[in-house]
Amino acid sequence: MTQHFKSLLLVPGIVLTSTGIFANIDNKNSKIVPAKAKIAALKIEKENTWLAEHLVSFNAEFSSRTIGLHWNLAGQKISGHFNIERSIDGDKFEKVGEVNAATISSSTYSFNDNIKPSIARKNDLYYRLQQVDGDISSYSKVLIVRMYETHSVASISVTPDPTINDIQVNVQLKESSFVVMKINDKDGNEVMKKTAKADEGTNIFSLEKTSKLKPGNYKLEIIVNSNERMTMQLIKS
Repeated sequence: MTQHFKSLLLVPGIVLTSTGIFANIDNKNSKIVPAKAKIAALKIEKENTWLAEHLVSFNAEFSSRTIGLHWNLAGQKISGHFNIERSIDGDKFEKVGEVNAATISSSTYSFNDNIKPSIARKNDLYYRLQQVDGDISSYSKVLIVRMYETHSVASISVTPDPTINDIQVNVQLKESSFVVMKINDKDGNEVMKKTAKADEGTNIFSLEKTSKLKPGNYKLEIIVNSNERMTMQLIKS
């Protein structure tokens, strides 16, 4: 049994959907090469969203030549293993590693992806987890990671999936900074805003009640020190 991805759409810019949500990433200083326009659909009669529903956190940290992935299942002790999959276009994923869930005593897991810095800095990276237990499997929501080469920011990662649970934002900073996260509807009206003074290092924010947003088009914007920003177009189904 595998998870049902309702649809996957790539248009100029990078567009991704994971169980009912599109995320189009934009940045005025981005060097990302636009993906080719294409439409792909994966149709599976039965869906298993257990992992996406029970995944409390899924974030990334960048250190030298490594992307460190961390995820937590909030007390859910499981057997089997996790496959870690990576994509640089949000379309084609490849397995880059495996973690044996049965050997971990807690519900917190980690994996280091030794990706070349030249690839990490030129592309947004998409990660997802597949939890496999015998012939049963389920997929996580997708984590999107962007590297920055600025004075203040090392990386920003987002799990933009309010269809299943609240949006999470992880900002990895080189110095204390002000972080603004806001969501506007299709008409430009602000429906949510969160401002925080973040410390040097890893800062994880949950945008509470984004899972309760009404269906429609939204824009998520993350701004650090009124300078570096990451913008994503969301479609809540």
